[in-house]
Amino acid sequence: MQIEWTSNAAEPYLFRQAAEWTGVKVHRARVLPGRMLEEEACCHELNITVSGHFVAERRAASGKFVKTKSGEGTLCLTPSGQTVGAYWQEPLDNLGILLAPDFVRTVALENRFSTAFELREIYAAKDPLVEHLGLALLDEAHSPTPAGRLYTDSLIQTLTLHLLRNYSDAAPVPENTSGGLSGYRLKRVREFIDAHLDADISLQELARIADLSQFHFARAFRRSMGETPQQYLMRQRIERAKQLLAGDELPIVEVGLRTGFKNQSHFTTLFRKFTKYTPKLWRELERA
Repeated sequence: MQIEWTSNAAEPYLFRQAAEWTGVKVHRARVLPGRMLEEEACCHELNITVSGHFVAERRAASGKFVKTKSGEGTLCLTPSGQTVGAYWQEPLDNLGILLAPDFVRTVALENRFSTAFELREIYAAKDPLVEHLGLALLDEAHSPTPAGRLYTDSLIQTLTLHLLRNYSDAAPVPENTSGGLSGYRLKRVREFIDAHLDADISLQELARIADLSQFHFARAFRRSMGETPQQYLMRQRIERAKQLLAGDELPIVEVGLRTGFKNQSHFTTLFRKFTKYTPKLWRELERA
């Protein structure tokens, strides 16, 4: 992305934050006035104006430039291959999400969507969900106590499927999960989680065990258990940690590592969130 800055300030960025996962990049920046030079998008680009205003410039089929004004809360979607530019005459707070075309096609295939689809070019739309998901991903990436891969996968799946359902001509093939997970599928998933509490389990792994798409698995699991896969995983980790803390042989830091927490600080923070006690105090109370 090439930007020409109106200001002569040495640092035109007032704030920058970025995160990246396979096929997905999210960034947020508050910047001084400037212009993004016209370029062809190599990814599907979502831009949400958190605050401020900008003008998008794109070339119509006739060859003429079309300008669209965007304000606070505005979503712009530029499909891969589309040429676009923009300028803003006041400080701008922008949230950007880049989705690799191959990644979006893979998600479509895994979730029984037709892979022969096109995304619609959208300017000046309102979609609070996209903004919420993008900010949640950034918060998770920079959190001192991250929820883990399962949570991130769920956010990315929700975002990508929302894009396919609302801004493309992709047609989903329905799956029969109205009653939740069947007994044997639920049993296999729960056994896998219980056997891998120390691992950073992905949504893809659990969906594969249940033989469902990731989206339909997450929805069916919640119907069966009354909570999301991430909530269930975290609850099981805390329960396992309680069992290990009840013994005398393992140091607290080892208990945390065996139940999937990255370090003792991470373990202590989340254990206290669920139990109101630190692991050390909980162990002492159990021994009393």
